[in-house]
Amino acid sequence: MGTVTVTVRTVDGGMQEWFEDLQFLGRLRTLQAEGGDGKELIHALVSDDWGAPPRSVQIHGQDASGHSFSVEITYH
Repeated sequence: MGTVTVTVRTVDGGMQEWFEDLQFLGRLRTLQAEGGDGKELIHALVSDDWGAPPRSVQIHGQDASGHSFSVEITYH
């Protein structure tokens, strides 16, 4: 069974981390295939309501096949 960890690092030095199910990874891949990137991708995937905005969002873990993945999205 796969796991997905989402880590958000904010411009004020803060960090948030949580776990998602594999549907989150599927949504990420769909949005990337549609051309989503940067700020637009983060807003669609995670949130557009930030106190201190993120510097980056890292999504990593193992997919359903047990393969490791790691994606870093820069907030630009």
